Amino acid sequence: MSPGWLAAQGRLPLAFMGLGLAWLAAAAVMLFVRPDLIGLPHLHPHVVALTHAWVLGFFVTIACGAVYQLAPVALGTTLWNERHGWWHFGLHAVGVPGMVYAFWQWDLTLLGHVGFAVGLGLALFCVNTWKTVRLSGRRGTVAWSLLLSAGWLLLTVVLGLLLAANRFWHFLPLDPLALLRAHAHVGLVGFFLSLLQGVGFQLVPMFTLAEVRDWRLASVGLWSTQAGLLALAPALTWSLAGLALVGALAIAGGLGCTAVGLKRVLATRKKRVFDPGVTAFLRGGVGVAAAAVAGLLLVAPGTPWGSAPGGYSAMVYAVLGVAGGLLPCIAGMLCKIVPFLTWMRAYGPLVGRRPTPPAGALTHPRLERWGLGLQQAAVAPLLIGAWTLQETWLRAGAWILAAGVGLFLADMFVVLRHLRLAPVAAAAPGPGGRTFSS
Repeated sequence: MSPGWLAAQGRLPLAFMGLGLAWLAAAAVMLFVRPDLIGLPHLHPHVVALTHAWVLGFFVTIACGAVYQLAPVALGTTLWNERHGWWHFGLHAVGVPGMVYAFWQWDLTLLGHVGFAVGLGLALFCVNTWKTVRLSGRRGTVAWSLLLSAGWLLLTVVLGLLLAANRFWHFLPLDPLALLRAHAHVGLVGFFLSLLQGVGFQLVPMFTLAEVRDWRLASVGLWSTQAGLLALAPALTWSLAGLALVGALAIAGGLGCTAVGLKRVLATRKKRVFDPGVTAFLRGGVGVAAAAVAGLLLVAPGTPWGSAPGGYSAMVYAVLGVAGGLLPCIAGMLCKIVPFLTWMRAYGPLVGRRPTPPAGALTHPRLERWGLGLQQAAVAPLLIGAWTLQETWLRAGAWILAAGVGLFLADMFVVLRHLRLAPVAAAAPGPGGRTFSS
């Protein structure tokens, strides 16, 4: 094994992580400057732009980078085509800013061009994921999670392009808001939730030194979510309340199975105290479950709630799911993955040649804890603001969230600076002439 082998493993995932962190900063600034956007209708161009900055810019970018790293590790194989991964990175880096700008200006012509570029990049990602799973020969819960989430992501792209084209040419006799709901749920539930329901059983044991002794609940949870989404997506498209409730119940049931399965995994852990990243990841799971309950109330037949701003609305549901669920899940995962990738890149070539620090020593625990805590604290005022449409609450939530994101990014910078400083630090003599070591 060459000295640079470990360092080479983290290049592509780290590139996506860095790009995703830049989008986290940009999305937080957008909300900080315009917190009133949460009180506007869903189809408002600026709301759509803000949503894509968060979901496509931050969440999808980080998730893709994580898959490029975790899929080969979990499946015991190598990434099928790293060059396609770099093509995906280039298309994503150029296309997503163009999409956010096009949505903000409501330039549908530009949106079509840059949206196609982003879609092409994500198609390369999906094929890469599918081929990697096939190369591994594995067909367990984690492998199926990767296959299914990639398929839902590709469908999300197709639906998004179809929705944009329909807004330009008006060739589908369907409610644009209904199409938007279906597009959003195929992405959020199909891609993110399916991915977390499988990969979570890889990450949680890894983070807590636990083991999965029985995969049945994990498998039932994953497939229940798939069945539920197959009912929910068309039900949202054609406004079929009864079928939507059936789909939502199946998804909620799947989440319940996943929660019980993870609880049993955690009961076997050797690491008794959770660090901030693991705590945030698990707290995000609770937020996702709360959002599932909120979604059930919204799709129940005869419900008085709907998509109009104010009161118990779809925006309250969205804030709960995205800020209360996905954000802590993804941020918590970053607290574990970014230090590991940075360690591989910076210190991997030094293994066996000189002492190196442990990956966990690269972070700044106080920045990490306060950053994640403030992000979680921002959820309550954002929810109150979305419910009451009072800009004071929305502004307070946006400011708290921006502060949390700022501290979190500072912690990530502390980690990433080791890419430049670590080789020097590792060779530098410490007190008494000793070299820096773990």
